[in-house]
Amino acid sequence: MIYLNCIVTGASSGIGMELSRLLCREKGNRVIGVARNEERLKALREELGECFTFVVADLSTVDGIEKTVKSVYSVFSNVDVLVNNAGFGLYKNVLSHSDEEIISMTMTNFVSPILLTKKLLPLMHKDSVVAMVITAGVHVLMKNLPIYGATKSALNYVAEALRDELREYGVHLLLVYPGLIKTEFHLRAGKNIESGLDAEKAAKAIINGIRKRRKRVYIPSYLTLARILGPHLIPFD
Repeated sequence: MIYLNCIVTGASSGIGMELSRLLCREKGNRVIGVARNEERLKALREELGECFTFVVADLSTVDGIEKTVKSVYSVFSNVDVLVNNAGFGLYKNVLSHSDEEIISMTMTNFVSPILLTKKLLPLMHKDSVVAMVITAGVHVLMKNLPIYGATKSALNYVAEALRDELREYGVHLLLVYPGLIKTEFHLRAGKNIESGLDAEKAAKAIINGIRKRRKRVYIPSYLTLARILGPHLIPFD
């Protein structure tokens, strides 16, 4: 059995929390969870035991990113898996967002995954994996979540260029495109949506993608059609 040193951002809820749980089911794995909610991270530590340690950090700030990087270097001598999962959106029109909301969303959803990957790359080795959790919504026009969609589209664009650069280091890049998942994302974004796929099933699909070294994972799998049909559904009038 291969034991892994893993980092999961956005670990205090949803997909990130379920990823941490699943990774800790395999004895020998070690997980560093990153999130802002210290109370939830402590509860997850109580649940998962020594497998799980955490960093309380706000990834919408440079200080939070730097704190995360320093903490990882102090705990791990190498990194096998980095899952850039943290992200948030708001159900608002473009002009309704405050300056702070736009900056915070851009930092969390777009800037932090790039900087964490860049700064933690020296700890990675041949066959390490970086997973970027994006959204299947990048293939359509997300009119109800426009800034969120823009930041995730930017991440998707950069990640495709990053793939070849990471390959030179022997590091594999997995892009994850979830659809509607049952998490707190939508409630925090401003809507109460109770439908969607279970977060644990989404986490299992991500781990399967990591193990099989896939380039892309759509959750559910039928959303691969969005990649083909999506551009034809975007109105340009």
